[in-house]
Amino acid sequence: MATIEFPPGQVALVTGAAGGIGTATVRRFAEAGVNVALLDVHDGVATTAEQFTGEFPGLTFRSYVTDVTDEGQVAQLASDVRTDFGRLDHLSVVAGVLQDASPVEDLDFAEWNRVLDVNLNGPFLLAKAFIPLLRADGGGTITNVASFWGRSGRALFSAYCTSKAALFVLTQSLAAELAPDIRVNAVAPGNINTAMHQRALHREAEERGVSFEEIKDKEWGAIPLKVAGEPSTIADALVFLSSPASSYITGASLDVNGGVLFH
Repeated sequence: MATIEFPPGQVALVTGAAGGIGTATVRRFAEAGVNVALLDVHDGVATTAEQFTGEFPGLTFRSYVTDVTDEGQVAQLASDVRTDFGRLDHLSVVAGVLQDASPVEDLDFAEWNRVLDVNLNGPFLLAKAFIPLLRADGGGTITNVASFWGRSGRALFSAYCTSKAALFVLTQSLAAELAPDIRVNAVAPGNINTAMHQRALHREAEERGVSFEEIKDKEWGAIPLKVAGEPSTIADALVFLSSPASSYITGASLDVNGGVLFH
């Protein structure tokens, strides 16, 4: 990625920081000289923060274990980040979950709620809690990770598609409300070669009774660039949309999908 520059001393909060895209995003911010608060629902995020502390000794990394669907925990997180860093300039909402494939008539209401809780309510609660801190130092950015599957409905994935479609609209509403102080954008990934993607391919192969390689070749072969993107490709987009290089962009969604969907 070309060099992205930020003013000195800035702080970013990355959710889902222990996952593939989240960790890559932390790295991109660190390479640009930004201090990072790492958030995940799993306590393994502490190890991730320690690794970055060793690699970038001139920066500050702190880890937080928080359930983004719990309003009280998110409010406490905002207080902790204010205490630990004194400021927040960039909120990158990476955390998300896939849906268990199911037709609507068989879809458990609990599964529907689980997916919308993490993928939609989580970004809402994070924005609500951190807007005051972002404003306190003169403004900043919020960047949400949506999905190209939020562009249209897909059979067997009604909850996931709905959650990501709604996230596009939430992003636009926030952008309209918070301008000019806070810019709000979204990134819409296609197939990204994360552990989550690999698990989904394995599940599909098992369900169809074919090999993993056959499913992978089929899925990746449908992408014009013929490969699933690496997590760093999404991190590049998130950091770009957070940086001064995108200072005239707000309310937008950036497709990073290898050409699988033109929008």
